[in-house]
Amino acid sequence: MKKSKFLSAVCAMALAASLTLTGCGSSDAGHYDLYSMTQDGETMTMKDMEEMYKEMDMEAPEMYLELKDDGTGKLVMGEDDTGEIEWKDGVISADGEDVKYTVEDGKLTMEYDGTKMVFEKAE
Repeated sequence: MKKSKFLSAVCAMALAASLTLTGCGSSDAGHYDLYSMTQDGETMTMKDMEEMYKEMDMEAPEMYLELKDDGTGKLVMGEDDTGEIEWKDGVISADGEDVKYTVEDGKLTMEYDGTKMVFEKAE
């Protein structure tokens, strides 16, 4: 009986350690495409932006957020606007500034300098 309790305790500790190392499966890592952007009270979805560019006979630029498993990533808001970032659950850091974010239902939301951006996780 003592041996089975000991083995159960060891298994429980091993499981807890593995969950800690893997972030309990709650990692926000992944590729997120821009879904919408709100600035000065005006919200445009990516579909709205694509239509706007199409009307100007232009192709909409790539806009996405990449969060890599190693805590690095990049924010791409067009060909000439790419920034390297670092991240940890709930915070994205770039150029010495931290921006908090939330993830709910596959959408990552962050607000910076009056602009709210919502990204949708790619599948």
